[in-house]
Parts: sequence; C-alpha cells; structure tokens
Amino acid sequence: MKFNEWIAQEVRSYDGEITEIKKANEKLQQELKTAQHDKREIGKKDNRNNKLHDQADEYISSIKSRIESHKSKISVRKSKITEYKSLNKMKPVRLKTGAVVNSKIVDEMLKKLTGKYWSIEYTQYQDGLQIAYINTRTGSKGSFKVYLMAVISDTVELPLFEKGEVKECSIHS
Repeated sequence: MKFNEWIAQEVRSYDGEITEIKKANEKLQQELKTAQHDKREIGKKDNRNNKLHDQADEYISSIKSRIESHKSKISVRKSKITEYKSLNKMKPVRLKTGAVVNSKIVDEMLKKLTGKYWSIEYTQYQDGLQIAYINTRTGSKGSFKVYLMAVISDTVELPLFEKGEVKECSIHS
C-alpha cells in the first residue's frame, strides 16, 4: 500500500471513531437532561426523599464522568489525526533494521559525513533509536538520536534508507 493511501485510511478510521463517540455523547447529554429533570421532580431535599436525592446525584455524576471520558477519547483521536498528517512532512524511511525514522534528521547528520568512508550502527532504545557512526579512515566516532515515529505497518511502501557506505547494520536490545 502506498504511504499516502495508508495515512488517508488511518485518518478516515479515526474520523469514524470520533463520529461514533460524538453520537454516544449526544445520547448521554439527553440522558443527563432527563436525570436532572427527574431529580427536580423529586422536590426539595428533606428526610423523606434524602435517599432518592442521593441516588439521583450518583446517577448524574456517573453520566457526567462518562461524558468527560468521551471528550478525552475524542481529544486523543484528534491528536492522532494530527500526528498522522504530520508524517507526510517528515518523509519517513525504513532502515535496514526495519525501524522507521524521519529521513530529514538522518540526512542532516549525513551531510557532515559526505565524501568520507563510514560505517553505521543502530541501537534500539524504548524512546528512540541511537545511530552511531564511525569514520573508518580516521577512527573518529559520533552518534545522534532519532525518535521513532508512529508505528507504520510493514505493508506500507517506504523507501529503504541506503545512503553512504553502510558496512555494519546491527540492532541491540
């Protein structure tokens, strides 16, 4: 599957989820109005209807809690949509290790190594990918960290990153 098609598919999926959550929230809003109306029907709180008031308050509180939970879910999905849309600007590439990184970051670092013979090693960390390089002529070393991007399915076609003379490519856990 082409990268842009995959992004469009993911965005549509999240849009659909947001629509469903909004519909559920509308039902909860109606339920809340009904519960508040029913509470008013009970009348002023006194010894006779104290228990009924407490039950109504509990019920109203649970509905409000579910509404807030739905709002949070919508917010999370909207941020995911933004994340997926921003992937296009990052020009992701797949490394020989299978990891997916932002090629702009890698390109910036490799501009410094142009015309030199170097080897490169990838080390996987939970919060990112450490890329170390060694100039095989001078022995100088360097490294930089690339943060992994959203999980991109293996079925998505991405260019394979193969710049430079990559002599080593290992991954350590």
